[in-house]
Amino acid sequence: MTFTVHLFAGLAEIAGPAVTIELGPPATAGEIRRALQQRLPQLASDLEHALIAVNQQYADDDQVVSDGDEIALIPPVGGGSDDGPGSIVLTDQPLDVGQAYQYLVDTRCGGTVLFVGTVREWTKGRQTVYLEYEAYRDMALRQMRAIAEDVCRRWPGVIPLQWHRVGRLHPADIAVICAAAAPHRGTAFEAARELIERLKKEVPIWKKEIYADGEAVWQANRP
Repeated sequence: MTFTVHLFAGLAEIAGPAVTIELGPPATAGEIRRALQQRLPQLASDLEHALIAVNQQYADDDQVVSDGDEIALIPPVGGGSDDGPGSIVLTDQPLDVGQAYQYLVDTRCGGTVLFVGTVREWTKGRQTVYLEYEAYRDMALRQMRAIAEDVCRRWPGVIPLQWHRVGRLHPADIAVICAAAAPHRGTAFEAARELIERLKKEVPIWKKEIYADGEAVWQANRP
């Protein structure tokens, strides 16, 4: 069986956006990981810690894969379509807080909470010139829809919103807006926090930070 394995962020910079692996049946996701480590020994450690996605769903190493499956190795670094419950947007265009708020206005809701994440110029004494955000687009949108569905099940009546930028962003640019409108303010606060925390942990969006001294670093997500 022949598998095309998609790579992202720092992995793709070194090995390219895709690598072809041939394995005899039956094969598992873990065998694909090990085959890649043999092919790309300089990335063995990074590949060991990467997440595996099969057909845009996170998978364990022991998951059996079939010919034609879409495979991706997702480095643990970090991360439009208006689809699913609420509003879900992944775009290279600037995000507008006013537009986000207007989307959430609803006479059934008495509380609206918006979290706005912007690009910092200084991090631990280092000056950031700009950031580059990259996403595994189809899987990112699927994960964002799953998060929104979970939030709506947990807090009936909530209107969720998840908007994220990709591409180049400079200090003070808005990178992400996560927001929730709900009948009561307590629920709106809880739901908005759940949206941003899960987006950061579960959605395959990466952030490359370019510093004033010329160094570029892919920043890690929280575990």
